Amino acid sequence: MTIENNLEFKDASPSQVTILIPHGIRDMWTLLLRDLNEKRTSFLHVKLGKPRKPRTTGEFSQNHHLNGHVAQIANWTGDSFDDTKSHIKREAIADGYPFYTDSFGKVHPQSESECSTVECALLIEAAHRVASFAECILKEE
Repeated sequence: MTIENNLEFKDASPSQVTILIPHGIRDMWTLLLRDLNEKRTSFLHVKLGKPRKPRTTGEFSQNHHLNGHVAQIANWTGDSFDDTKSHIKREAIADGYPFYTDSFGKVHPQSESECSTVECALLIEAAHRVASFAECILKEE
C-alpha cells in the first residue's frame, strides 16, 4: 500500500521530523500501520519533496490535452501511441522533466502518473515541438 499526499510537518530538525496525518487519509494510514505491525517492521519507504499539485485529469484537462496531442502525432507518423509518448517524455527531459537513471546507465523519464501540473505542461510543450518537427498540425480539441 502506498499513501501519497501533501502532508504538514511539525518540529523539523536536521535528523528528525514529525508528520501530521490529515483526517482524509487516516483510514489508509491505519491500514498501513496495521500491515507494518503484522510484518514486525518499523521502516517506511518515504519520498520527501516540496508540495506539488498533481496534473489535472478528465475532460478539458492537461492529461486529456497531452494524450490528444500524442494520439494525433502517432496517427500522423504511423508510430504507436506508447512509442510517441515515450519520445515526447525523452524530449521533455531537456526542459527539466524529471527522470531517473537505472543501474545500467539508461535514462528513464518519470511516469506520467507522478506528474505535477508544471511537469505535465513540460510534456505538452514537448509534444508541440515534436508535432512541429514532424510537420503535424495539431487540433486543440
